[in-house]
Amino acid sequence: MKYWKYFSTISILSLSVFLLGACGDNENAEEDENTLEIVYKAPDASFESWINSVKEKFEEEHDDIDVEITEIQADEGEYPNKKVLMMKSDKTSPDIVMEDSEQLKPDAAADYLEPITDDLEDWSDWDDFFDNVKDGVTGEDGEYYGVPISTDVRGLWYNKKALESAGIDTPWEPENWNEVLETADAIKDEVEVPFWGNSGKAMGEATTMQTFLPLLYGTDSDLYDEDSEKWVVESQGFLDSLKFIDNVYKNDLGPSLSWGITGQAGAKIATELMPNEEVGIALDGNWMPGSWEEDGNAPWPEWDETYDFAAVPTQDGQDPGHTTVSGGQTLAVPANATNKDLAVEFIKMATDEDNLRYGSQLTPREDIAELDEYNQLTYQDKMTSFLEFTNYRPTNDQYAEVSSSIQDAVEAVTTEEMTPEEAMEQFKEDVERDVGEENIKSE
Repeated sequence: MKYWKYFSTISILSLSVFLLGACGDNENAEEDENTLEIVYKAPDASFESWINSVKEKFEEEHDDIDVEITEIQADEGEYPNKKVLMMKSDKTSPDIVMEDSEQLKPDAAADYLEPITDDLEDWSDWDDFFDNVKDGVTGEDGEYYGVPISTDVRGLWYNKKALESAGIDTPWEPENWNEVLETADAIKDEVEVPFWGNSGKAMGEATTMQTFLPLLYGTDSDLYDEDSEKWVVESQGFLDSLKFIDNVYKNDLGPSLSWGITGQAGAKIATELMPNEEVGIALDGNWMPGSWEEDGNAPWPEWDETYDFAAVPTQDGQDPGHTTVSGGQTLAVPANATNKDLAVEFIKMATDEDNLRYGSQLTPREDIAELDEYNQLTYQDKMTSFLEFTNYRPTNDQYAEVSSSIQDAVEAVTTEEMTPEEAMEQFKEDVERDVGEENIKSE
């Protein structure tokens, strides 16, 4: 009898604990269903201001939903790792993540992201996004894994005063690589740095994306062959791109190597040498004037009196005549998100014509690109027009390793440690080692 009482007491207590736990789980589940969490890399004042304005509108339309905006304080290298750790588990995964287009593709290949193709193809607004920009959110499997919230382009910032002093007409629209090099040589005595492009290993992806790829995509060669699904490790275009860089430095058209291949070189160009009108031509991105705005690192309100922006020509002027490379930020839904449908609904609201405003970056939407308020920014319409001939990095999760080997090759040529031919041969060996012989080919 005592045993039965004891057993009954234990059973009742156990049942009570179970019921309390079940109630707690139900409460947590309800809380999860009523909460939409968005994660982004901080600090980013433009993103924060914009996403909070969308949050207010979304919560007005969904009075039972709480939108939580979580900032991750991290540098460029740390954010992807922290974000992936969160996405790996359904207990910690947010519902929406801010994804750089470079990271989106490998994250999709690793099954961290949810494909949202059907949702986007059923959304009439999707037709208003630049077709080329959609390539930046397309995975290897052809599915869409995010919606662009901003994009960018690379081009040639040129010093109008230096060119005019050398007798070169402006606006300047070079038709081939030779014309770019000849112009840099003609202004050699006018400025400290006739031609600038990121060319060092310390600059990381900037060397690949801002310098090498705009050159390579202006040749008849490619970096990755979509048909064979192999990396092109040996091609005439790859060699000619390295030769262009070699010409810059052999002819004293580039910056001093004492600082020109360091991690701080880009900042020196943007905040010191260009404001002092000491750079002739800079192969870089549309974001450069951000440093010269009133709240930038080097305020310079008269900058457009000195610099203009031109498209990078193809090697010999062949079709389409110009080339560029784009990246930019996106919003994506993790595969382990709790509220996927709600997340897609929020993303659609955030990126519709009325709401998508994200600082001074380029818009991924054609209809916004036609608005007067958008084009009030200096050269904004010109820079946006470059999206018509833009390119994206390969949609392959091996890209990071290949890019690192490109940076090695560019620096080796820049410092004259190797000839362009030797650097391409070393690139071939490095990529073969990293991705396997079966995944490479020569042109």
